[in-house]
Amino acid sequence: MKNNKVLVLGNPLDHEGGMVVFNRGLIYTLNTSQIKFKLIHFTVGSRTSLFYYKRLKSLIYPFVLIFDLFLLAFKMNDKNIKIIQSNPSLIPVPLIRDGVIQILNVFFFKRKSIIVLHGWKEHIYKSIAKSKLLKYLIKSFFNSADTVFVLSSDFRNKLIKLGINESKIEITRTFFYDKDISLSRNLDSNDRIKFIYLGRVSKLKGIDELIDAFEIVIKSRNDFECQIIGHGDKHNVEEYFTKKVNDKKLSEKIKFLGRRDGSEKFSLLKNADIYIFPSYMEGCPTSVIEALASGLFVISTDVGALDDIIHDGNGIKIKPKNVNELSKAIIKSMRNIKKIRSIKNQISIEARSKYEIKKISNQFNKVYLKITDGK
Repeated sequence: MKNNKVLVLGNPLDHEGGMVVFNRGLIYTLNTSQIKFKLIHFTVGSRTSLFYYKRLKSLIYPFVLIFDLFLLAFKMNDKNIKIIQSNPSLIPVPLIRDGVIQILNVFFFKRKSIIVLHGWKEHIYKSIAKSKLLKYLIKSFFNSADTVFVLSSDFRNKLIKLGINESKIEITRTFFYDKDISLSRNLDSNDRIKFIYLGRVSKLKGIDELIDAFEIVIKSRNDFECQIIGHGDKHNVEEYFTKKVNDKKLSEKIKFLGRRDGSEKFSLLKNADIYIFPSYMEGCPTSVIEALASGLFVISTDVGALDDIIHDGNGIKIKPKNVNELSKAIIKSMRNIKKIRSIKNQISIEARSKYEIKKISNQFNKVYLKITDGK
């Protein structure tokens, strides 16, 4: 029986977002394995029902947070809770929310604590770095924790520059489930080259640049298609991109397929050659991890963890917002498509050895043991 508990704080588990997916997977995997800890989720923050009502959410949020903090205080009467695991992003509201919880923990709850920093906003980091007060607050917040997880070596180095104790910082990744993955299909070198993007349909994800790059590519190569999978992050954004594709006469080459989940999503990955991901900013996008596990070659920007995980053996890195670099990377991958199709097993094996959920959950279990038992 698992008497030692880890209280995992965050948005409701039926919410959307990478952090929710991460928490769901971590909780399920560790709770069904032979470890000495039981993970319990506790909701702190916005509710799923308010996801699409931003103004209403901003008005109600302070009252919801106060209510959650009261419930948390009662929850901490459970002496079997040994660790509090918070999940902020480098964004003001989550930092304030989890900073308050950390203050309560230091002075009242007195449990071991873990911070899992998933989201990262570079302009927020720069604002913190320029302000003595903000730097002091962030330094105090993170250094009061026993362990801080980040998603990239770049994030780790930047936290160290703020004064966070480097011995407390661990690099982790998002993950995939091995049971979901099947390798991309075997293709003849003469078959049409299939690109795929999977994620929010958003300007911040580089969809403008993707369309502009293929407009350049089609002048020299037309033996391709690109599927864009996902839903718009704002009202009418999908209509905007569809119109842009039509205006550039690329509608036969670039297809918007909407949102796809589960087996259908993995079937689309299986039947593609190259994953294309020109996002402006990222932590460690799960979609890229799933694409690599599926054996896909990846063209991505060098942001967040992507700068760590993409290398010459599994993809091409480019700078954000650079259409020329993106178009050259696309053309280069098309010229090398025979080789790319021949190394899919190699790409998949590497991803499976690093990013399968059991690898990540084992990393967390080791930290739980270390900070509670000193092992």
